[in-house]
Amino acid sequence: MCYYIGRMGRANINNNKRKSKLKSYLLLLLFVFLGITTYFLVSDRTSTVSAINFLFSSKTAAVEYETFDIYLEDIDEEYSSKIKENLEKIQFQEKPRFRFTEKKKRADIILKYGTGEGALFTEFLLPVGHMYWIKDRILSTDLLEGEYKVLLNEQSYGKYSEFLKSKYPNINVEKSKSLLTDLGNEECNCIGLIEDNELTKEFKLLKMDDKYYLDTFEGAIEISLEAYSQRKDINMGFVSNIIKRNMGVKDIEFNEENVAKVNMTGVTAMARRVALAMDMRKNYTYPAEKIAAFLSDADLTHTSNEVSFVDGCNAYTGMRFCSPPQSIETLKAIGVDVIELTGNHNNDFGSKYNTQTIEKYKEEGIAYFGGGLNIEDASKPYITEVDGTTISFLGYNYYDAIVAGGSNALARENSAGANAYSEEKMEKDIEGLRESTDIIIVDFQFQECYSYPSGDVIYPVCYKPINNQTSVFRKAIDYGADIVVGTQAHQPQTYELYKDGVIFYGLGNLFFDQSMWIGTRQGMVLTHYFKEGALIQTKITPTIYDRSLQVEVANEKDSQLLLELLSTARESL
Repeated sequence: MCYYIGRMGRANINNNKRKSKLKSYLLLLLFVFLGITTYFLVSDRTSTVSAINFLFSSKTAAVEYETFDIYLEDIDEEYSSKIKENLEKIQFQEKPRFRFTEKKKRADIILKYGTGEGALFTEFLLPVGHMYWIKDRILSTDLLEGEYKVLLNEQSYGKYSEFLKSKYPNINVEKSKSLLTDLGNEECNCIGLIEDNELTKEFKLLKMDDKYYLDTFEGAIEISLEAYSQRKDINMGFVSNIIKRNMGVKDIEFNEENVAKVNMTGVTAMARRVALAMDMRKNYTYPAEKIAAFLSDADLTHTSNEVSFVDGCNAYTGMRFCSPPQSIETLKAIGVDVIELTGNHNNDFGSKYNTQTIEKYKEEGIAYFGGGLNIEDASKPYITEVDGTTISFLGYNYYDAIVAGGSNALARENSAGANAYSEEKMEKDIEGLRESTDIIIVDFQFQECYSYPSGDVIYPVCYKPINNQTSVFRKAIDYGADIVVGTQAHQPQTYELYKDGVIFYGLGNLFFDQSMWIGTRQGMVLTHYFKEGALIQTKITPTIYDRSLQVEVANEKDSQLLLELLSTARESL
């Protein structure tokens, strides 16, 4: 009997264990169900709610596949046909989900352009000119008043011309077979409007009402296609999702996460009167105070620092340059991420100080290229990934390697200096990076133009490339570079589109003390914008400084002067 009771007790224990496990499994299933339901509620609330309502509905289990009549209001015929073609494919047992009607009153749903919530998709039309344009902005009132001839390519014209005419009644909108060609002549008094996914480096993105689209993701014409119901019993969230998923249109999203922004500047030489100005004030961010916010507003900021930090530096005259060590605060203030070291003054006080300066960069987390601790280090590219785009920087000192025939500015086997140029080395370097990187940027320390006239007058010759500069810079594009930049120029030089790349022959001074001549007071900041591995735009921002030696973004008058001088210089290419 005791034996029997023992067996029964063990059976009860086993039963309790099974029940406990069953409860655990049921509880786990409940948590999984709640988790999955919560996920779908967050990711697609409308469809999830509809599914839950259906599951718990007391109605018959038979599925009612309803057909909705759609009216397309003020949508161009070409674009309408594409919408119809895609939505008419949706059928269940040969019964269509959507029918299209020509009578608005008979429609269940109306599709039309708007600017409210609930858009099926939103696109942006960006105002553009040609990259060589001097003009850089338009106003909304210009479109309202019909100030410009507005050009659209054939596809955009078919989609948006009627919308534009309704939004801007006085607009003069025309179809262009070759938009970039038509915009090549700035005298046409026209602007282009392109969809955001069509933006390339050959166009010049214009500010609209002083908003630059790639900085603010505003400053464009917003166009939303929206669906409206003419029946109260239609679940528009459910229907809109079907339309959105099947109409064959994808939102083009430009945002801070997928557009990489890189600022590039020219000559930085915090020596002589710049060093004196900082020392006198005991303010080692002084040169940058007016431009720091602008330069640091990028994912990556680059400059070419040509002068090493030297303890006790007091060389405020002559051609032997040094910077007080505290002046690294100016570089930090502008948010520098990478320093280019191709300059020919970093070894003016010996490679010892160049080495110490490079070690200081490393301590501060600042990358470098185009120069280094020795030949091997100086030859290395700087490779980084920024918001989905891999960018490689290469830098070469052409002047000391070719013109001067070698100098103490160049790196040696066991001493710091600049990376010496040779065409064979450059070809090999670019070829080695081409398969593993999206964008290759090549910086040159080329021969300088003697840009110091007898008075404070415009000196046109130095806005042009000099000697064989054009052929050397173009060769880098021929070998596969995407962007080529001259960082030697104390006076800005012109720029050009060449084959599949873009060349900026010289950026001028950023921080230096050459305030005696207009050409050397001028400078340029390049802001490159990359998306999904492609250069989509380079914005040129003119800069200027005066005897105060504080650099700032140039005003409209000074900006236009520089861009006009560069445009004239380009005619010699």
